[in-house]
Amino acid sequence: MNNQQQTLRALSMLQIAWSTDMPEQRMMLYVTKLSDVNPVTLEQAISNLIDRCKFLPTIAEIREECSALSAFVNAHEELPTAQDAWERVYQVARSYGYDKGLDKLDGLTKQCAKAIWKSFDPQNGDNFNEMSCRSQFVRNYESQEIRERERLRLSNSIKDNHLLLKAREKAEKERALLNAGQKKIEMTSTGNLVEVAKAPVDVAKIIEESEISDEGKELLKQAIGG
Repeated sequence: MNNQQQTLRALSMLQIAWSTDMPEQRMMLYVTKLSDVNPVTLEQAISNLIDRCKFLPTIAEIREECSALSAFVNAHEELPTAQDAWERVYQVARSYGYDKGLDKLDGLTKQCAKAIWKSFDPQNGDNFNEMSCRSQFVRNYESQEIRERERLRLSNSIKDNHLLLKAREKAEKERALLNAGQKKIEMTSTGNLVEVAKAPVDVAKIIEESEISDEGKELLKQAIGG
């Protein structure tokens, strides 16, 4: 039995559970859109949905259940709640201090802690407002958590699409070049902003045209591998 047949068998439970005759085109759409899911995971996810759904689940609902089930089976680390993350930040700040505490954090917790870490600076004296600081952190964390979950969802959705994966890798490399200052943003005559590579610096030429001694030039060329 091939993967598509296994998917079709798992989805056939939908018709039995809801006594609904799915048109062939709709069933094939379900099969096509869910064929990338492990059939064992898909079958369990549909069984779960049968137990709690009053109406025929959509493709999106089935995929969501599959993702949750897969994450649990593979023991993927769940993001802590915003309040738990704040408690971690507060404890670390008290235990390790302003100078060393931030390095004890990681992931989304550390990312959001950076925005309020200055509040833990001892130089602030008695001006530390825990309630305000916590509120700012929690709002930022909850906002970033939504973005992180969406990023993970999109990342998982293209894991088997080699063309989109290559395009993503290219974009990440270009963004890294831009952040490293090897690219710059310029405005075209039409008013559009575009990223362009900076003109490469010919170090050897600069050394050769410099006014230092020939011996100094040779030493510099050797240092850069020229």
